[in-house]
Amino acid sequence: MRPWIAGCFVIAISGCGTFQTLTDEEGAADNLAKWKSNCHSIPRVYSGVVYQFCNLNGPPRTGPHWDAPSIAVDMAISGVADTILIPYTGYLQYEQGDIQVRRKQY
Repeated sequence: MRPWIAGCFVIAISGCGTFQTLTDEEGAADNLAKWKSNCHSIPRVYSGVVYQFCNLNGPPRTGPHWDAPSIAVDMAISGVADTILIPYTGYLQYEQGDIQVRRKQY
């Protein structure tokens, strides 16, 4: 049983979109605002997938982790992690609502 639990933990942590939105939701929202994403909020259920979609939904950026294939891979891994975490994120969605992306002047 331990390898199964460890496998679930590794999948949950490896989806960095999921990890980012669950551990530092303000930082994730601030990043999207800084990157001028067209998203105005992130739902807590499947937040990792939506966060990665919002990375693509804005002006293009440069760098090794900002090309579409690497974001697509992370989106797939985040989808698995988000599915495992649905009971927890569903509760958070009910209690706290969406993560709002605050527009700041940069």
